[in-house]
Amino acid sequence: MIYKRCLLFLLDGARPDIFQSELKAGNLPNFSRYLVEPGTFETILTSFPSTTGPAYLPILTGCHPGTCNVPGIRWFDKEHYAKKGWSLKSFRSYVGPETFLMGRDVKPGIATLFDLCDRSGSIFNMITRGLKRGENRTRFNRIWYIYYAHLTDHWFFVDEAATQKMIDSLKDDPQFVFAVFPSIDELSHRSSPFHPHTVEGYAHLDRLMGRLVQALKKKGWLEDTLLVATSDHGLSETTTHFDVGPFLEQKGIKTFFYTQILKRNFRAASMVSGNGMAHLYFRGQSGWGGRLTYEEMSRTSLLIDELRLRPEIDLVAAQGEGGALHLLTGKGHAEARFAAGKIRYEWQGPSDPLEIFKTNGNFVEMTEDESLEKTFSSRFPDVFFQMKQLFSAPRSGDLIISARVGSDLRERYEVPIHKSSHGSIAPEHMLIPLLTNHSLRHPGRHVRSVDLFPTILKLLGKEIPDGIDGRSLV
Repeated sequence: MIYKRCLLFLLDGARPDIFQSELKAGNLPNFSRYLVEPGTFETILTSFPSTTGPAYLPILTGCHPGTCNVPGIRWFDKEHYAKKGWSLKSFRSYVGPETFLMGRDVKPGIATLFDLCDRSGSIFNMITRGLKRGENRTRFNRIWYIYYAHLTDHWFFVDEAATQKMIDSLKDDPQFVFAVFPSIDELSHRSSPFHPHTVEGYAHLDRLMGRLVQALKKKGWLEDTLLVATSDHGLSETTTHFDVGPFLEQKGIKTFFYTQILKRNFRAASMVSGNGMAHLYFRGQSGWGGRLTYEEMSRTSLLIDELRLRPEIDLVAAQGEGGALHLLTGKGHAEARFAAGKIRYEWQGPSDPLEIFKTNGNFVEMTEDESLEKTFSSRFPDVFFQMKQLFSAPRSGDLIISARVGSDLRERYEVPIHKSSHGSIAPEHMLIPLLTNHSLRHPGRHVRSVDLFPTILKLLGKEIPDGIDGRSLV
């Protein structure tokens, strides 16, 4: 079937396990009747880092954050800083006014669904690349809605506004609308993903879905409208804060980090995303230009071992000579090499430090597709592919660290202090729900959020551009 339009609900921070339990309890009758029963509900994978903004990109472009060269909510561009020093293109934090620059920062030549659809709409979305005049429905008031809700905690009000703006957009008969509903994410940060008020947010979203469905029925458009509801990440409760920027300073390493960026002659930069992951960048012996290899960092510092042994950190990753991926945990060191679509994963010592593979040997060989299937339900879902795609971004760090569930990587500069976090490669953050009124069939493989882009295009009767990371599910 070819649909005339697609309305996509980005339910920021929604967890698939809570969605499933609320559906089973009968608390989400509209999602159940209008999406799940005629179509699909399943658990899929977002992209790493599992954080708002960069994790929108796979859905909107069919490309991972690494491919887009937007590797986190915060990043530092070593090559640009080496050439130009302090400038607008040398570093970024999308928390604040720089959020308006995210679309511009995406690698040139990558198209969005806004580019490829005839008429679009964007609501409370920070990525506006490809929108035509008048299609950004919250261009001038998005930041004020968010600021008001931040001060008052009235996040359901923002969701209601998103719904009304989505209904209002129907008068222009859009082919694609992307609307962000932020309440679950924000309420989780302030309390817990499992707090009764946060869980009530799912029922509130269900009622808003009911309002939209009635608007579509009134126009006679329900049958030819593709409805998609998904998330960008999950969240987990946070009890321990490890502030990685100040930690580096305590080690005698002058460090650039938000909010302490008014520095010169610093030796490191720490860029935290979602509070559950961070890029760490270091000045080498010849200056800032170029990513340091694992071998270079190992020869000059014990910092990698200090980080991997910290109780707040689950995984440390670096690129080695020849493109090898080095993965380190408190249980040891492993290495993954990629060649001709295959992965050879080998570890030092008697057991896999990622605790994924139980074998008598010390290595596993697999295709990239097999790696997704073998790691999907593990402690580090899709870890080989996700780290590979993220390191493909020139703006990614020399080290990438992922926090242990229950901990995060930022404290004193976060207002309010987060009681839940995301951003890491843990399943609590990487697994997201997918609900759609079209029945999807993809036997034999798990799904990534990057697969939604080509799927939506195909169901709208559009051509799928070459060079994307995702694969259609229909």
